Amino acid sequence: AWNLNDIRPNFAHDITSYVVREGEEPFASGSFGDIYRGKFRLSGRSIDVAVKAIRTYSSDVDDDHAQRNKRLRRELQTWMSLEHINVLPLLGITMNFGRLPAMVCPWLGNGSLTSYLGRRNDTLTSIERFSLLSDTAAGLHYLHSRSIVHGDLSGSNVLIDGNGRACISDFGLSMLLTKLGGSTYATSRCAEGTLRWTAPELLDLEVPEDEENLIYVIPTPQSDVYSFGRIMLQVLTGRVPYHYYVRDSQVLSAISKGNIPQRPGRALVTDRQWTFMQQCWMFIGMGEPRPRDDEIVEFVRQELVALENVTL
Repeated sequence: AWNLNDIRPNFAHDITSYVVREGEEPFASGSFGDIYRGKFRLSGRSIDVAVKAIRTYSSDVDDDHAQRNKRLRRELQTWMSLEHINVLPLLGITMNFGRLPAMVCPWLGNGSLTSYLGRRNDTLTSIERFSLLSDTAAGLHYLHSRSIVHGDLSGSNVLIDGNGRACISDFGLSMLLTKLGGSTYATSRCAEGTLRWTAPELLDLEVPEDEENLIYVIPTPQSDVYSFGRIMLQVLTGRVPYHYYVRDSQVLSAISKGNIPQRPGRALVTDRQWTFMQQCWMFIGMGEPRPRDDEIVEFVRQELVALENVTL
């Protein structure tokens, strides 16, 4: 197996000539871009990689495109500097997947948290569920310790490797791509399908009076904590938040009314766990503050220890 030290010191971040696309069609697509499968090949060895290509439009003028390219490369430098077992590494960038640089990351065989739970929910033990939460909490704590706000934590960008370990991906990209695309953050959340995990202070819950002066909200560590509470609900129940609402418009209506997801049965979520989730979902400026990320790490650790003691 390779580690980052096998790869990063040997390249100037652009690994285009070492990345081979597998198939012409993307494996998955979102509102911002497409994900392709590929191989990263070096010295007769290869690893499976995911290539995330950012979609651009032909109306982009050259000067504007150059600025976007420069800004994207600068932001990706931050990602490349990170190294944590629960943070998906960025191996480098590659061209030939669009006008902007595409991001190259290891391919994690078990896919997203949402798809993983869809396949494994009936067989996951409580310890395995809290191990996923421990991984996610540790990754989030590391990002915040590096002054990085994820901004879009959801079941689609927590990825699961072949050993069942959770890794956080796509941190900071939501705000960057929103600015590159010229839309508001709230609009992009609905388009990306991550509304169910998004803190209410980041959403346009009222129609703006002036369409030409839209407010650009900025995600914070506190909004990440809110999203973690939703991740916790999803992991323990195996279902996305507000699973009983099919349409995002129904979810947005519930959020605008201050309605949190319905409480699951106690066989799935204990009173202590439910109370903690509710603390994560506190409205800013009302009641107690949301937990800090180090408090999340400690809460999950205590729950995991208690479960392990029961099985002894």
